[in-house]
Amino acid sequence: MRGLKWIERLAGASPSQALPWLLGSLVIVMGVLNGVDSGLWRQILLDQMPPIGPSFVLWIESLLWTLALILFGTGLLFRSRLSWFMTLLALAARLLWLTDLGRFWNEPAFSLAALVALLILLKSGNRFRQSTLGAGTLFALTLIILLLAYAVLGAFLLGDQFTPPIRSLITALYFSIVTLSTVGYGDITPHSVEARLFVSSVIVLGLTVLAVALSAIILPVLQRRLESLLMPNRVIRPRRNHFLIAGNSSLARNTYRELNTRKQKVTFIVSEPFEIAGEGKLDIVIGDPTDIEVLRSVQAGFAKALLALSDDDSENAFVVLAAKELETPVKTVAVVHNSRNLSRLRRVHPDILLAPQVMGGRVLAMYLTGQEVDAGKFWDEFLTEIAPGHD
Repeated sequence: MRGLKWIERLAGASPSQALPWLLGSLVIVMGVLNGVDSGLWRQILLDQMPPIGPSFVLWIESLLWTLALILFGTGLLFRSRLSWFMTLLALAARLLWLTDLGRFWNEPAFSLAALVALLILLKSGNRFRQSTLGAGTLFALTLIILLLAYAVLGAFLLGDQFTPPIRSLITALYFSIVTLSTVGYGDITPHSVEARLFVSSVIVLGLTVLAVALSAIILPVLQRRLESLLMPNRVIRPRRNHFLIAGNSSLARNTYRELNTRKQKVTFIVSEPFEIAGEGKLDIVIGDPTDIEVLRSVQAGFAKALLALSDDDSENAFVVLAAKELETPVKTVAVVHNSRNLSRLRRVHPDILLAPQVMGGRVLAMYLTGQEVDAGKFWDEFLTEIAPGHD
């Protein structure tokens, strides 16, 4: 049943929402098929791994490449920026390698799939912006372990092509760490073309992976530190099961007071800082609430509701439209002040549409003209008005 729900959600998603899933699935399938074509899965299941030698080096290379594609594809499913970069780098390097060896058309299915995926990645880089500290750390450690395994096994298997020869895994580990750190003591040097190419690949991959991995761990920490320094009055806390209020209107402030008395977490998205008299420190994010990247930065997908309570009706409409682009649906509430904009706000399909001035004017007119106000009937009409999706 859960699988059917995911399929229904993907089928009803917009192109921007479905793209990471389709691209990530494509890369994962490429990794699985690479293992099938190379006989990797069959050899593992039947315990028929090749003996130590050149064929074993190729087997290890195929294993690492297959695992890397599956790992990168999984990261793309979650819109990981690090995964996007590493997939881009890996596919570009693989295509260049196949072209250089004249094997591009020997593997047409993989080559064309990799080329299509590479072009889509280049075009859709702005769709992959997720950069959490936990996910980045796990992903970075996985990359480093894979790289170290490649360096150690390669150095051990090509041991006779070094001076002095590498005869043990401990020596291979030592040589790999020295090479990856670019220290280069010179006590062990490659003397064949194959060994020199291998060492060159380890250095290039090492510089790239270590730089990206460290940035994935350090940048989120630095970003949070800068936020705390530049905005000392802002409350920094994990945002889950919170309410987002876009706007600084009187309705927004009163809504905050009511939610705050009910012990609910509230985050404001406004263009400039402000304070509410009698209230403590506010969780305020300075940004454009109609920008989907700003909504992602405040974890809108994990919010209880997104309230578009600006004094500008058009801005409220655009906030609801931006929420529709989020990967995870969020309940939306929009306020409309001008009765002429009521039908326009309905077209963006917020979950709740409030028109306090319109409804207030209706009640006042009924009272002034002596019309009887039936509380039950009026309440039913009000519920119909605020839930346009349930007409």
